[in-house]
Amino acid sequence: MSRKDSSRSRKRKAIDRHMASIGKKVHLKDLKYHWKIYFFIVPTIILISMFQYYPAASGIFHSFFRWNGSDISEYVGFRNYVRLFGNTDFWRSFELAFTLGIFNIVKMIPAFLVAVCLHRVRNEKLQFLYRVLFVIQMVIPGLVIVLIWRSFFFEATAGYLNKFIFSTGIFDVLVKMDQLFHWGGLFVSGQSPAWLGDPRLIISACIIWGFPWVGSFAVLNYLARLQSIPKEIYEAAEVDGASWLSKFTRIEFPLVLGSIKIMLVLVIIETIKDAGMILALAGIEGGPGGSATVPALFMLRKAFIDQDMGYACAVGIVLTGVVISLQKLSDLVTKWNDFSFSVRTAIRAVALVLALLTYLSGHFLSVAIALFFAAFPYGIFTYLATKIGELFTRASDSAAQREKQYRDSVLFDKCSGYALRLLKHLTICSVIALAFIPLYLMFIVSLKDNDQFYSNPAVLTAPLHWDNWAVAWKMITPCLANSVFISVTSTVATLGLALSASYFFARYQMPFSSFIWNAILILMMMPAIANLIPLFRLLRDLNLVNTLSALIIVGASSGQIFAIFVLRSFVEEIPKDLFEAAEIDGAGHFKQMMIIVLPLAGPILGTVGVMNFIGQWNDFVMPLIVIRDHARLPVMVQLLRMAGEYIKLWGPLMAGYAMASIPIIVLFILTMKLFTKGLTEGGVKG
Repeated sequence: MSRKDSSRSRKRKAIDRHMASIGKKVHLKDLKYHWKIYFFIVPTIILISMFQYYPAASGIFHSFFRWNGSDISEYVGFRNYVRLFGNTDFWRSFELAFTLGIFNIVKMIPAFLVAVCLHRVRNEKLQFLYRVLFVIQMVIPGLVIVLIWRSFFFEATAGYLNKFIFSTGIFDVLVKMDQLFHWGGLFVSGQSPAWLGDPRLIISACIIWGFPWVGSFAVLNYLARLQSIPKEIYEAAEVDGASWLSKFTRIEFPLVLGSIKIMLVLVIIETIKDAGMILALAGIEGGPGGSATVPALFMLRKAFIDQDMGYACAVGIVLTGVVISLQKLSDLVTKWNDFSFSVRTAIRAVALVLALLTYLSGHFLSVAIALFFAAFPYGIFTYLATKIGELFTRASDSAAQREKQYRDSVLFDKCSGYALRLLKHLTICSVIALAFIPLYLMFIVSLKDNDQFYSNPAVLTAPLHWDNWAVAWKMITPCLANSVFISVTSTVATLGLALSASYFFARYQMPFSSFIWNAILILMMMPAIANLIPLFRLLRDLNLVNTLSALIIVGASSGQIFAIFVLRSFVEEIPKDLFEAAEIDGAGHFKQMMIIVLPLAGPILGTVGVMNFIGQWNDFVMPLIVIRDHARLPVMVQLLRMAGEYIKLWGPLMAGYAMASIPIIVLFILTMKLFTKGLTEGGVKG
């Protein structure tokens, strides 16, 4: 067989495998034989229609009304949008959101570098230990970390951040820069910076908190992608004499670049949609003068403080439009390599023009800078640098020089190998140590009374007040039980509904299945917080306000959107021969799902389930609005209320933070292998 025929044969087999993985198309005339499979999607349709699409439609409708959410409703047409687009505070909130998004992209760098260092650890037991240590600090609820930073680091008189900049001399440098660049007395000699009390500094506080920024699932996500790289590639690189830097620049970074590009856009989207961390750090007013107001916080303030629900709905619609546009941008980034050179050049030109116009407008400077760097043709400089390097190499190489370079490189490898390994472990340990500082403070302070805390908060002092844990247990036990019940019930419901819906989409191509699938994809692009106002009204009309059922139902309806997207790909990968054999044995759809899909879906269900559980556990914006009765509060809302009390019992407060974090830490440690396996399988398939 010729090479051409062999290539055609391989392509034909690949096409056959792809077609076999796609569910068989069912025509309307054959619907009577397969109509029962619709029962798998009906619960999902009901939930997303009632608690996702109806609030979105209600928000669009009421955005044209002057509406207070109850008895006052007057049609005003586009007046809310006219007021909104003329509101400088609204545009300032978007400018802040984009600025925070750009800095959040910078915060991805430590997570990626740590993931590379972890990937390079050859000892499996040591790598597992490092991963466990990262998991412990990564899965602590973000609200707890924010509250610790607010209490310990940003405090003006005795905060650790001010102590650090004073002791290291950084403050003197900041004072000189203030005088040089005319910052208007932002840093004045003899005055401690008020990070959360100064409208000019609170934005910096929103950027700084969480250092060294290895939180969330970024490290494990990058690590899973790196571990999916075939070992043969590394072996071939070692045969060619590739250095550690070459492995990073030519293997690891290029193969993970696709995931990085997507995450860049997703980070900005999540920053624009999020209001929780700013709410916890600066309050619903957005700090002094509202300086730390992001669009979602602006919307909540208009709805629940100003009682201008129609105006708030208009904010939600605009926010949805911006997020969907950014989602389309992420699609553009994903398909970038598929475009021709002329199309890519045109896109770059448009981006550069937009960057220039944005800069000249005097607003959204961070967006202008981001567009400029995104559109810059870095490939040209890389190509030129490579060619120039090759010319110099050809001009200077000789046999003696090559032999000397070989001897030098061997000697260098022997001398630097231990140094590089030491540097790798020092980097990992340093990041772990910095990330564990909030945990250390939380544990130390939980054993102090207030006098010990104010005299020496960072050092363990006798006597140890273990009774603080008993006091905290009494304070948060009902709320802890509420969070466990909400998270477990919502996660189980989400996985059950999502797996059934995924079976429906992957098993057959049913009539209207494409329409339903596209409807679910649209929901992935819609920010849930944008529909929060009409959703609250719906829950009130259904008498679900101030009930745990509201949080469970809404959590299941929103959680299954992402779960369906992930699980459908997995179910499509299951060999169709298994289903056909089950059908021959007389197994119906429900039995096929139970004996085939469910046993094989363990790792991916574990991954999605853990992510959903942690998301439900950490959520506090929705419960803060829906739950009024103290006995029904989830633990995160209770912690936020305890932190806002004027007179604080620091020991019980920190013990409460620890108790709220322990269940998540234990859960993630127990399921970490399953979680990483699910991410790795997703990376291989994707």
